[in-house]
Amino acid sequence: MCGRFTLTVDSLEFVEAVQRLNVKLFGGGDFKPRFNIAPTQLHPIILADGEQFAAQPARWGLVNFWAKDTKRAARQINARSESVAESRAYARPFKRQRCLVPADGWYEWSGPKNQRQPHWIHRADREPFVFAGLYDIWHPEPDRPAVTFTILTREASEALANIHSRMPVVLPPDRHEEWLDPGNQERESTLALLDVTPDDSFISMPVSSRVNAVKHDDPSLLEVEEQPSLELQ
Repeated sequence: MCGRFTLTVDSLEFVEAVQRLNVKLFGGGDFKPRFNIAPTQLHPIILADGEQFAAQPARWGLVNFWAKDTKRAARQINARSESVAESRAYARPFKRQRCLVPADGWYEWSGPKNQRQPHWIHRADREPFVFAGLYDIWHPEPDRPAVTFTILTREASEALANIHSRMPVVLPPDRHEEWLDPGNQERESTLALLDVTPDDSFISMPVSSRVNAVKHDDPSLLEVEEQPSLELQ
């Protein structure tokens, strides 16, 4: 799964990255570097907006348009790619409300319960990339729409499976436009876009346990932290 992630680039780098897709930026967007993006927080996603693409602020944790409240949001931060097309919560967004979630890394934890070690997983060159995502629009009030999103996951690559059995679906650039196209509603061809060859450019490094607290969001979270040695019993 993916319970925290990062987008540490500055505003100029973000603009340059999304403009490769000819993306229309939302007015007043806040692109400050983020080192500890957590569930229910706002984050820009990229979605289809008419005949072009747009960056849209959205809240992480999908709330279905038919939901009465936001209680399920924290449980819907991730969606399994293998079953997303059949899921009551995700089948409709999968068909026509797909998005890209910009990131440059994510966190996973390993080790015994009382010594959980966070790892930052990222490209060796630290370049940004995008997760495959879905979004929905919930209306707590008729004139107050709330855009929310979830990140799709898959089995972890062999290189990362020792840390966690799941990982986000990272879409390569040649699949971005087809994934975003709401006119592409054919189930099998859309599912095939998620069948991504594991990318061996991702590496992991142990980082500060300060990432465990969502209030911490600064560059020091990515400082390498040596894992404690465990005594043999």
